[in-house]
Amino acid sequence: MDWNDEYIAHVCKLFAQQVLRGNRPNTHLNAVGYDEVIAMFKQITGIELTRRQLKNKWDKLKPEYTAWQKLMRMQTGTRFDSARGVIVMDDEWWKKAKKEISGCGKFRKKPLQNLEELKVMFSDIISDESDHWNPMSQNPIIPEETQDADVVPLDENNEADADADEVLEISPSLGNAKRRARVVVDKGKKQKTKTALVIQEQITKIAESASSLTSKKSSDVTVQQIMELHYIATEFFVKKDQRDMFLTLPTREIRFNWLRRKYHAKYGN
Repeated sequence: MDWNDEYIAHVCKLFAQQVLRGNRPNTHLNAVGYDEVIAMFKQITGIELTRRQLKNKWDKLKPEYTAWQKLMRMQTGTRFDSARGVIVMDDEWWKKAKKEISGCGKFRKKPLQNLEELKVMFSDIISDESDHWNPMSQNPIIPEETQDADVVPLDENNEADADADEVLEISPSLGNAKRRARVVVDKGKKQKTKTALVIQEQITKIAESASSLTSKKSSDVTVQQIMELHYIATEFFVKKDQRDMFLTLPTREIRFNWLRRKYHAKYGN
């Protein structure tokens, strides 16, 4: 596929439309979103794309938008040509910028195209390099700096050294719950437990919501059954990839269903 400026503009508009329609549940479009873009792009251009081609294009547009955003934050105190939409600085400045921001060199002569559509596509799923993270938002994505600095580096093999680690016990807020959530924290990283505690708090809130919901549907559902789901969540979040996946899910209901499927897959009931 030869992506000229016209085709890129069309696909960006179609991508943005699908995001606004709720067809991007996490970092990419879902099957419905891809199929809609394929159909509309063919109607506009006569070219039928595949999902793979669309995903590849999405994955190429995302770092371009990220580089542009970083470059715009870096341009404070520089000369900016508002007519052309570019930063006007010498070779030395651009040499430093290229070293710090991969892929920004292309914006020396012309600005990022289709900016408004790209904002819709990516603004809420990439790091803005701020220290503010709200995990209770509709699409909570941990900023890159937070991932490196604040997430507690729990052991990938789920084995804690009794001499090196501290076990942090967090009591669930559900009444009559006998089991306590356990998060293994390296003693040297005590100051970095904030994100882990926020995740734990959200798990507890999901468990509370699940308990409230299921109690309305069936009087046979007990707090202990809900706490089994709560406990399996704390087991899964020992692994960073499981924590990251959980945090990309857009709503509390979807997160609960994901945890429930994980529970059934592990215990088969």
